[in-house]
Amino acid sequence: MARSTQLLKSKDTYSREALADLLATLAEKIRAGTVTFDQAGNSLEIPIPESLRVDIEIEDEPKRRGGTKREIEIEMWWLEGAEGELAPTGGVTIS
Repeated sequence: MARSTQLLKSKDTYSREALADLLATLAEKIRAGTVTFDQAGNSLEIPIPESLRVDIEIEDEPKRRGGTKREIEIEMWWLEGAEGELAPTGGVTIS
């Protein structure tokens, strides 16, 4: 089995407003069909297919020092070079 290759990794802190801007730009680029990520002078252009799989997880994790870590994870994926496309099924809505 082939090993995965990490193309980009980022762990940053954003203000709520800056994150909203980042996600709005991502949504705009997904609609356009190509997303380009820039980091430290490197650029990675990703073509986005017409349909893709989206996994959404929301979880709470109590922390030992008090408080709860809340995590919202949105993962988008598709198979490169595979025959046929994933059929859209709908699912979660955001309001």
